[in-house]
Amino acid sequence: MQVKDFHGKSVIDSREVAEMVEKNHKDLLRDIRGYLKIMEKFTERNFAPSDFFVPGTYQDSTGRELPCYLITKKGCDMIANKLTGEKGVLFTAAYVTASEDMKRALNAPHRSPEVSPAGLARLIAITRRVMLEMNSTPVEVGSMVRDVFRTYNIPVPVALDKQVSGQLSLFDPPLLGE
Repeated sequence: MQVKDFHGKSVIDSREVAEMVEKNHKDLLRDIRGYLKIMEKFTERNFAPSDFFVPGTYQDSTGRELPCYLITKKGCDMIANKLTGEKGVLFTAAYVTASEDMKRALNAPHRSPEVSPAGLARLIAITRRVMLEMNSTPVEVGSMVRDVFRTYNIPVPVALDKQVSGQLSLFDPPLLGE
């Protein structure tokens, strides 16, 4: 089961839910439409249908656009509460586990991808060459290298930290009027 983030809400595609609860997708869509119809009748109770089910579409293997829903945690809870026995237990357990895994991944500190020293050196060399071809100054190239070092938590050589942002450099092109 793949939990995704949709505008800050954890959601699952209704096709996955249908598979998980061993129901035809069209039958699950019928059930969801029934839940929505009931919720819309009782709008004074402040049930926002989009807090449960978000309408969407997908393309099938023949290229047809067909309806589906993105189902939130509340929607999954509603579906699970309508199920009984093993199906309900297994669906609830799978959803809760996938949802917690996604929350952990979203809240984990950002980690840069692992890059070998040789790969990093190639990245810097290629970027340097492109920057110089685009008439970047040596200071701009140095700033790029410094930023790459910081991104990958590599100690920045002292020479790269000597140039202060906005400071004039002997390597900068002359200012107009000089």
